Amino acid sequence: MAGEAPSKMDLLERREERRLVVEGKTVLEERRDLLAQAMIEAIAEAERAHGDVARQLAEARGWLRHAMLRHGLYGLRRFARPGRWPDPQWVERRRVGTTVLETGSVAEDSQAPALGSGWEVSLELEQLVSAMHVLVELLRRLAVLENNLMRLTAAFRRTQRRVNALDHIVLPELDAAIRNVEAMLEEADRENLVRSLMVKRLRQAW
Repeated sequence: MAGEAPSKMDLLERREERRLVVEGKTVLEERRDLLAQAMIEAIAEAERAHGDVARQLAEARGWLRHAMLRHGLYGLRRFARPGRWPDPQWVERRRVGTTVLETGSVAEDSQAPALGSGWEVSLELEQLVSAMHVLVELLRRLAVLENNLMRLTAAFRRTQRRVNALDHIVLPELDAAIRNVEAMLEEADRENLVRSLMVKRLRQAW
């Protein structure tokens, strides 16, 4: 009931609640640290993927120049067939409690589209299509890595906010409540002691 003096049971309940909050905060801090490590690994992997894309793009540009010299800009248009690459297939998995995506490596994916036969097909065109195919797959992988990094970052920020809330709001409130209950119990003990002394003196006076 409101206005009732707290009991020792109330104090024990609040201390137990604080213990559980501290345990939950420890679990969140461990998850936050694991997410931070996963982010560091994802950043390093994305940086390597950026390098792979840059190198493959340079190679594709080189073969494009060779193909243009061989066939001309308008001559290349006869080989342009949009939508020849298959749609990407994503696989979801859990990492540190966060859903991330995975895609196959370039070697595991389908082969580059065939140009067909004919006198107009050249080594330059075949190498260009192969280079572009690898570039598309590398870009696909880079997109997955950057998407995963954003997901891990969002999960890290959510976890850090929860840790901060427990550290700066919940725990201070519980500590204040515990101190308040302890002070009220101490005050009640002093009052009981004074009351018992007064009763004892009255009995002695009678």
